Amino acid sequence: MLDFSMSKRTAIIAAMAMLSFPACAPAEETPQPSVTQAETPPPIPEGQETVAFERETSPEIEKTAEQATTEETATPAPPASPYWGIEPGEPLPIMWDDLMPEGSEEEMLRQQDEFYRMLEQRYMANSSRLADAAPLDGIEEGSELDFMPQFGTFDTVEEFDGQLIRIPGYVVPFDFNLRRRHDSFLLVPYMGACIHTPPPPPNQIIYVRADPSIRIKDIWVPYWLEGDLQSEQVLNDTGDAAYSLALSKIEPYPIP
Repeated sequence: MLDFSMSKRTAIIAAMAMLSFPACAPAEETPQPSVTQAETPPPIPEGQETVAFERETSPEIEKTAEQATTEETATPAPPASPYWGIEPGEPLPIMWDDLMPEGSEEEMLRQQDEFYRMLEQRYMANSSRLADAAPLDGIEEGSELDFMPQFGTFDTVEEFDGQLIRIPGYVVPFDFNLRRRHDSFLLVPYMGACIHTPPPPPNQIIYVRADPSIRIKDIWVPYWLEGDLQSEQVLNDTGDAAYSLALSKIEPYPIP
């Protein structure tokens, strides 16, 4: 019985020794990813740094930048109209205020004030009674005081010269026979202008040339006009104009 136990114990010890043998063997090293040191850049050839710096500040680049700045400065500003930004070949829609350069409205008001002061002084000087020396309504029609000049100036917005525009307005023909065709007429910003005095300032009147001539069926409704605009002084008894327009298209203005 004792020999059997010893033999069994000896077998167990031998088995344990065999199982523990691999653990005692030196562990195999786990492969690690190779780490490559950054390669040292080759030395910069002597003089190369100077060449690179000279390229960044070369006179050619400075000249190009200077030309670009000059070109941007030399680009003319667009006209004052808020509708600027049209496609090539399309007319530029403008309003009548666009045709008045800065300061022209103030000059028109100054002329009006000066004229009415002068007219009142002349009226009072020619009045035979103190009661007549107040309202200007007492001026007799056809008298030397019965006149009304055209206020304003011929100052224009030069940026519009040669510009194809589109503008709404009322037609004032020189011949009020509506059955006739017209090769020229005036375009004004409001109904009855130039028919009732005083007319608008010259830079609020456009002298229109129509070729071929056209027939205006109704002068009491507004129209859209398109054509090439020019700064041109055209003097006439109806109302002097500071602009002219070569008519290319006319159509009714839609009224709500």
